[in-house]
Amino acid sequence: MGVVLMAKGTETFLLFPPWKLLRRFLLVTIILLLGMVYSGMTLLTQYFNTSPEWLLGILFSVGITFCLINFKVSQGSFFCANILKFYALSLAVICLPAFIILEGNGYYIATVINIAFMLLSFYLIKGEKYQGLIKYQYDFFKDIKDARAAVEKEMSKGNRRNKK
Repeated sequence: MGVVLMAKGTETFLLFPPWKLLRRFLLVTIILLLGMVYSGMTLLTQYFNTSPEWLLGILFSVGITFCLINFKVSQGSFFCANILKFYALSLAVICLPAFIILEGNGYYIATVINIAFMLLSFYLIKGEKYQGLIKYQYDFFKDIKDARAAVEKEMSKGNRRNKK
């Protein structure tokens, strides 16, 4: 279980992560989802001119992959957090050629906002609160595994005693 030390040395056990850590995780998730849609639409419609069927299929596949990786991050995977960090950078880089290809101030403003949000998500993923959530979740699930192993060990001892 997650343990939080309070000011006077008392311990509080939490089932869910602290709200300040969870808010950062949710903010990054929303920013990355919006960036994925904008960058994906830009990439597939402006650079490759794909059909609507392929567009939906590719975006759906990438969205499912993102959800799976994000789920692993919520379980304390530092490796998947690094994947998301570089995914945010790649989404920003995808939009850079749009300044040359697309015409109109609306596209420029949307592209700049998307790039800024992707760089913001990269910064937030590297940040202390996001990494703190990953560590918290990692410790939480590690404690659960340790508790299961201890229970199974005790149960196996009891089963051996009953057989004798």
